[in-house]
Amino acid sequence: MQSAIQSVTHNLPLFVQKPAIGLIGQECYTTLVYNVDFSSSHCIKYAISKALGLGIVVFGSIMKVPQILNIVNNRSARGISLSMYTLEVMAYTISLAYAVRSRLPFSTYGENLSLTLQNMIILLLVIAYTPSSKWGRVDPSTHSTKLTVAVALMAIGSLALATPSVITHSTLIFLQALTIPISLASKVPQMLELYKDKSRGQLSSIVVFAQLLGTIARVFTTMTETSDKLLLYGFGLATLFNAAIAAQVVYYWNGDKALAEQKKRDGEKIGLSSGSSGVAPPFEPFTVSTHGPAKNRGRKLD
Repeated sequence: MQSAIQSVTHNLPLFVQKPAIGLIGQECYTTLVYNVDFSSSHCIKYAISKALGLGIVVFGSIMKVPQILNIVNNRSARGISLSMYTLEVMAYTISLAYAVRSRLPFSTYGENLSLTLQNMIILLLVIAYTPSSKWGRVDPSTHSTKLTVAVALMAIGSLALATPSVITHSTLIFLQALTIPISLASKVPQMLELYKDKSRGQLSSIVVFAQLLGTIARVFTTMTETSDKLLLYGFGLATLFNAAIAAQVVYYWNGDKALAEQKKRDGEKIGLSSGSSGVAPPFEPFTVSTHGPAKNRGRKLD
């Protein structure tokens, strides 16, 4: 069987060989693909890590699209924490700059670029679709100043992080260390939002579970491909907090239905109470009879 497979792997075309070698390296390509030898645990773990990393990079490019569509289609950001996405944008932007400037393997952080952009879009949408009055009216045009300021701050911050003359590498390492508490703190407002609403609102369950799986995979790829403890601790703790949010989503899965039923019951109570709250009976017009004798109509003169 092995010799039959080798007859194929020994004659793979260059357009297959080169990407595979580029992904897992010459040594592991020769062992796993060319020789079909799976005795090397190092190469097996490395290949799995690379495959996971590539999958995360590809999936990460669309991971938060369902959340974006949820907000736009419903014209509502109910259940989504503005504080969470503000902190997430900060953490993701710093981590992306740190990975690029540290020249880490692209497969260990590639999704950060697309996720940072998607988080920025969601942050702007949450600002735009936050009710502009206590009556819950949503009008994105009333938030134009806030949106402009948010875009400017994100652009300036990104440019500063990408420029070594503005933020030195030692400062960037310090900021990367801060992303661990920032990332964890970003999860707390969302947990509180879910607890307060007792429902998912417009929070996409697909995105929540995808984030959980992504951080689990990132723990494995970071342990396998790098020795960066900052990234490892960050992904490990993020996994715990993402698991907590996922558990809340499962617990409040039918929360929207329960909320709608409660509103319906409240409406019925208001209707019943208005019927017995001393409302005046319907008006009946007053009529005067013209057929009976009229008393004191006139005085008889003698």
